[in-house]
Amino acid sequence: MTATQDFRARVVVPLIVALAMLMETTDATVLATALPVLSQDLSVPVLSLKLALSTYLIAFAAMVPVSGWLADRFGARRVFVAAMVVFLTGSALCAAQSTLTGLVLSRAVQGAGGAMMVPVGRLIVLRGVAKDEMVQALAWITVPALMGPALGPLVGATVTQTLGWRWIFLVNLPIGLIAIALAVALIPRLPPEPVAPLDRTGFVLSALGLGAGLFGLSCLGEHLVSTPVALGAMAAGLAVMALYTIRARGRSDALVDPRLFRHHTFTVGIVSGTIFRMSGGAAAFLLPLLFQVGLGLSILVSGLLSGLFALGGLTMRALAPRILDRFGFRRTLIVGTLVSTVAFLGLGTIQSVNYAVIVPLVILAGFAQALVFTGLNGIVFVDATEEEMGRATGLSAVSQQVGLTAGISLSAFVLQMGGNPAPEAPPQLAHFPAAFWAMAAVLMIAALSLTALRKGEAAALRHRAEHAHRQHDRV
Repeated sequence: MTATQDFRARVVVPLIVALAMLMETTDATVLATALPVLSQDLSVPVLSLKLALSTYLIAFAAMVPVSGWLADRFGARRVFVAAMVVFLTGSALCAAQSTLTGLVLSRAVQGAGGAMMVPVGRLIVLRGVAKDEMVQALAWITVPALMGPALGPLVGATVTQTLGWRWIFLVNLPIGLIAIALAVALIPRLPPEPVAPLDRTGFVLSALGLGAGLFGLSCLGEHLVSTPVALGAMAAGLAVMALYTIRARGRSDALVDPRLFRHHTFTVGIVSGTIFRMSGGAAAFLLPLLFQVGLGLSILVSGLLSGLFALGGLTMRALAPRILDRFGFRRTLIVGTLVSTVAFLGLGTIQSVNYAVIVPLVILAGFAQALVFTGLNGIVFVDATEEEMGRATGLSAVSQQVGLTAGISLSAFVLQMGGNPAPEAPPQLAHFPAAFWAMAAVLMIAALSLTALRKGEAAALRHRAEHAHRQHDRV
């Protein structure tokens, strides 16, 4: 490999992938701040717009398992470019909508594109560098994952205030087109890899099961469909996923492999992580509504305050490895979850504009979220073999989207039921405490589930964290 090729693999290609990921991670959070404005413009209840958030996550979860197979079968660069095209098509469709149904369907297109774009982009980076350069290359593409959620609320607020909510989606187009042009010109053409035939039946079952179950959950509260239809979709989704699980046992080609749950740390990480991430989805949904609808703050102030949640997390990301090294995974995860519980209890007490209370609570919640997220992301992969790593990554990504979707849906349902249960009734300030306290209860369940980590496992995890941290310091 020449010096030019080495520089391209280590720096140029990761930067192109990072540009696409920044577009995706920002877009995943940019919409929440604009929900009250969309509610007025589309003439729909503000709580029904939870579907615009959750549908993106549902489509993402359904499509992630097949992304690696597509990259191997058709070539990673080709799939990466196609994914960006799908994502941009979804963005343009979102900007053109005037109904809730149209917006929900367009967000599904976006989510499908994002589900292929993110993991395949990471795969391109990993395949292009030597192992001793992998950490440095990955550092370029971790920045968007950290910056996107912090920028999203403020970008959404600023764009909505100055240009209108449709430009939230339209700003993706020039960024995406630049990323596509750079990818075609500078990312080497990666030939297809030998790959086993796709388990098409399994893919259809997993996608339908996840999609139907999460869609039904998101529709609770008489939003878009009636309650019987929503409950029926949930039941059908659970039944299909049960059928998929039975069928997938013992299959080497399973896209979502239930055999991974034989690893105790993987089971604890997935179960606890899914429960814990419900609070992250709830915060992204509840905070902008609390600030704008509950407290009557402007969209710009709401964007700034909501961004503090992710900004607090961004700061903690740098400290989390040292905290985990010092105190160990088990203790840190449990204490971090309890701190997050306290923060959500505090957020539930807000009934007036008092920045001396609001700002510290939002930052504290973000700190705790990032700390626990970092630890949970580690324990999932501790006992997975090299052969299992790809499937473990896919299942972990699916569980993250499931947790976020469930958090949005549950918090919206509690917010609605805590006041006037009519679907068209807007939430009032007095209705928010129940939603935040419901998430605090969920966090307590997550803390209890984390006690299943054994002390021996915690010691092994700590050893691996110290090794990873030394590698990070050398870079």
